[in-house]
Amino acid sequence: MKRIHIITLLFALFSAGFAGCNLDRFPETAMAEKDFWNPQSEDEFKYAVNQLYVLLGHRWGDTRADDLFRNNYPDDISAGTRKVPAKSDDWSNPYKMVFWANRIIEHAPEHGTTASQIDRFVAEAYFFRAYAYYQLVCKFGGVPILVNTAGDIDDPILYGPRASREEVMTRIYTDLNLAARELPLPSALADGEFGRISRTAAQAFKARAALYEGTRRKFHGEEQAEPHLKIAYEAADSVIQSGEHTLYTKGTQPYKDLFEYTGEEASEHILVKLYGYQETQLLTHNYPYQIAVNYGVSRNFLNLYLNDTGLPFEDDPSLQLTYNDYFDGRDPRLAETALRRGVNTYQFGPFVPYAQSRTGFGIRKYVRNDGVTDQPSTLDYPLLRYAEVLLTYAEARFEHDGIISDEDLNRTVNALRDRVGMAHLTNEFVTSNHLDMRTELRRERSVELALEGLRYDDLIRWKEAEIRLPQDVLGARFIAGEWGSVSPGSLEDKLTAQNVLIVEEGTSRFFDPKKDYLYPIPSNDIAQSRGNVEQNPNWLSLIHI
Repeated sequence: MKRIHIITLLFALFSAGFAGCNLDRFPETAMAEKDFWNPQSEDEFKYAVNQLYVLLGHRWGDTRADDLFRNNYPDDISAGTRKVPAKSDDWSNPYKMVFWANRIIEHAPEHGTTASQIDRFVAEAYFFRAYAYYQLVCKFGGVPILVNTAGDIDDPILYGPRASREEVMTRIYTDLNLAARELPLPSALADGEFGRISRTAAQAFKARAALYEGTRRKFHGEEQAEPHLKIAYEAADSVIQSGEHTLYTKGTQPYKDLFEYTGEEASEHILVKLYGYQETQLLTHNYPYQIAVNYGVSRNFLNLYLNDTGLPFEDDPSLQLTYNDYFDGRDPRLAETALRRGVNTYQFGPFVPYAQSRTGFGIRKYVRNDGVTDQPSTLDYPLLRYAEVLLTYAEARFEHDGIISDEDLNRTVNALRDRVGMAHLTNEFVTSNHLDMRTELRRERSVELALEGLRYDDLIRWKEAEIRLPQDVLGARFIAGEWGSVSPGSLEDKLTAQNVLIVEEGTSRFFDPKKDYLYPIPSNDIAQSRGNVEQNPNWLSLIHI
């Protein structure tokens, strides 16, 4: 039975507070602040910080990279066809989170008051402010830093110049350190508090942010990568050493089950987007249904999965593999992420290639395969899990030191491989098989965290987006009889000489490394900044007033 979660949703306050917010002062709510902010009331601070949980988004259905493709809806980011928007949630939503976090932090009483829980809720606000700035720096680079709310709509602080990336990252680390100091460990959370931010969530998120910045600097030819990489592996190690989290290993297919109801409250989940009953409210979604009928995985991505010997898979067209042959002898996570032909899926019965997915490869991860309709769904969405922490430690250690020990491989990568029965990765194996350790660490991250919304950011920080995104998006190989009544003439897509689907041709996909490694800042926000906020390089802004 799914536990009743803790977040009280004050929708009236939320709606009034965030209506029409762009990069402007947080609007006043119907509740006067003098009545809302009782410096000795824990409940008021708890209710206030709960609004930040409402704003916590998820990455289901992220089609910006080369892994996931939505039927009939090409992604303008992965295809390289986007324009400068007049306004964008990518810019405004994180600032909404920043404003509300600032409100909470500003109204905090002196540290050490008798209302000890207030310190904890303020620490959660610090976490969410760091979370918001991380979203901004990943997409836009340096951005204006707001650490207090304005008293007036025309306060110049709202339209200050962009801070540097380094200044934004320093703000993120500072906030996460402040958060970790006051947040409880997961084992200290009270019954029913699963889903609240913990100390290890702050540490794990710090590791993610530092890995992103360190590797981005390294592979984009910028200086001072090593300090960030050191922060990344030290933060990840603090989570590992805490003993608070373990990999989920129950059942015969623990990897697949981790993303279904059976694995919802596993200790592997460090941060989740909660759904289900939250006191008096029921929050639901329909993503398992949507992903079952509207999305497919690309062959480009599935080719990353190793053979079960631990050696790379070679997609040799001359072998003329049948649909299920493609899955045989591979990393078990492949068949727990994408669907084999004939596997019972959702309410549709046995899976037929192409009938339910335009790439020909259906999705098994997140989707129930017992024929039961899960719509509306209350399945929680994992935003940060222990597996990522292990992979962050391994990658950051390797990129910082230039090597990684077998001992560190065993407690990170090989722990994940043990869960699914895969051959171990060792230095000797890499050397004797003429492999590259960096490639294998990146591969492990890609397949373990498949379809979890991290792929695009990884391609950006590795500086691989310019290589991988402007390629043909490939799907399954057409085989008459395996695809039901589908014939080559009825396909919407072209076929290669080996009858492999070309879902989207590389000639219509673009990535300009001179501009596309950063998002364009919305034109309206540039106009409102009175010239203080400059557009990112090589993006042409059309000013909208």
